[in-house]
Amino acid sequence: MSGVSIGVRIQWAARPVLVSAALFALLSARSGGAQSRPDTRESVEPPNATMLRVAGGTFQMGARGEGEGDERPMHAVTLEAFDLDETEVTNEDYARCVRARVCTAPDPRSATLNHYGNDQRFRRPRQPVSSIDQGQARRYCHWVGRRLPTEAEFERAARGDDGRRFPWGNDRPTREHAVFSQGVTEDVATHPLGRGPYGHHDLTGNVWEWSSDRYDPFAYRRPTASSGRPGSCPEILQAQDQLRRDRVQRFTGSNPIPTTCEFVLRGGAFNYDAHGLRSSNRVHHPGNFRLVMSGFRCARSVPSASP
Repeated sequence: MSGVSIGVRIQWAARPVLVSAALFALLSARSGGAQSRPDTRESVEPPNATMLRVAGGTFQMGARGEGEGDERPMHAVTLEAFDLDETEVTNEDYARCVRARVCTAPDPRSATLNHYGNDQRFRRPRQPVSSIDQGQARRYCHWVGRRLPTEAEFERAARGDDGRRFPWGNDRPTREHAVFSQGVTEDVATHPLGRGPYGHHDLTGNVWEWSSDRYDPFAYRRPTASSGRPGSCPEILQAQDQLRRDRVQRFTGSNPIPTTCEFVLRGGAFNYDAHGLRSSNRVHHPGNFRLVMSGFRCARSVPSASP
C-alpha cells in the first residue's frame, strides 16, 4: 500500500480517504511546542508488556498470487532469534514515557480529522497507543531498552515456519481473531484466537505498527533480500523513480509512488478489511505522520547462542 502527498488519497481502509493540504500539514507536523527534556535516569521501570521469543531460522516472506507488486516475489529470509512484545504498546505504558518527558503525547486531532470521533475513544489504558510518529515509537523503545522490529522480523513473528497467510493460520479473519472493519481500536490481547505462531497478540488488526525499516518497493529483488534488509535511501529513491518512469500501476497499491524515503508499517488496523490483514501486506508513510491508525510494539535482539 502507498504513502500520501498533498491532495491525494490515503489507502488506510478499503475505502480511500481524500487528504487536503490542511490535513496533510496537521498529520505531518512534528510535535509542537518546546522540546521535552529527555529523562536521564540510568534505569527505567520496565513496561507492563512481556516479550516472547521468536525463533531464529528461515521462513518464506512475501506473497504468491495475491496482494500488490511490492509483496512479490515470495522468497526465503533467514533471521536470528529475537524477542518481541507480546502486545502492542498500550496507552498506559506510553503515558509513563510522556510523564518522564521522553516521549510526546499522541496527537489528539487525528481521530477527528479522520472521521473516527473524539480522540478519547482511543485512550483507554489498555488500548494500543496511536497517533504517534515513527520517531516517538523509536524513542519509547529505546527508553525501555528495546528497539523497533524490522519489517522482516514482524513478518517472521506473524508467519512462523509454515508460511501461514494470517498469524493464526489460513482461515478467513473473523471478529474473534482480530479487530478490523470497525471505527475504533479495542483493548490489546482480547482476541486470543488470533494469536500468532509464537503467542503474540494483535499482529494483524487494531493498529498498523511502525517498523525500523525504510520502505523499499524493490526490497524483495535485491541481493540483501535473503537477510530481510532493504536498499539504502538513494537506492530506494532510484527504485521509485523507475516505477514512475515505467508507469507501473498499483505496484505499491492505489496511491501515488512516494517521492521520499518513507517507513514501513505492518499488521493492518481497526478500519481495514479482511483481505488487507494478510501477513505479507506492506504499508508505508512518512515517518512524521501521526495517524490514529498507527501504533507499535518493541523488539529486542538476543545473543546468537540463546535458544
